Amino acid sequence: MRISEIAERLFLARGYDETTVEDIANEAGISERTFFRYFATKDEVLFGRFETELQGLVEAIRARPAGEAPWTSLQHALDATFDELDERAAEERATLFRQIIDSSPHLLAGHLARIELFQRTLADALLERWQADHGDDAASEPDARLVLRALVSGFLAVVNEVTLSSEDQPIAVRRTIIAAALDAVRPAQADLGGAR
Repeated sequence: MRISEIAERLFLARGYDETTVEDIANEAGISERTFFRYFATKDEVLFGRFETELQGLVEAIRARPAGEAPWTSLQHALDATFDELDERAAEERATLFRQIIDSSPHLLAGHLARIELFQRTLADALLERWQADHGDDAASEPDARLVLRALVSGFLAVVNEVTLSSEDQPIAVRRTIIAAALDAVRPAQADLGGAR
């Protein structure tokens, strides 16, 4: 974690493109070789936590009860993620992350690609659950994959919009707003939608 925090501070102060691996290693008091034991690239320093958070959400979805509606599973997985956050550290990290991403077209492109991967991974986890609940015939159901990807996309769009519009609010307040917004747009269809 320390290397990531040092790198993020340098990215913000000097700019991502201007900060070298050598700069990060020197500031962290390590060799470049040691840096590369932990991270393959500078991008990985910045996006490594993203990968960890994605895996946590996927695991939370997989742990939900069989037969639960996908939208409900997404809400509970999000709640579990929020429950594990150190609110102050998460707010500071999110602000810093946005500032760094906004400073580099390269990073913004990488971030958008990771969001796409994030959406597909969550939809695939939901599809696995849906297929397990609906038997072997469900494996060939093309509409299920499409609907679940759209569902995840809509879910994350709500979370993103609320987060951006309530940045000045503490996470506890944002959680309440997110929950209300997600309930307001919950799908009506029972099977792949939002039946409780």
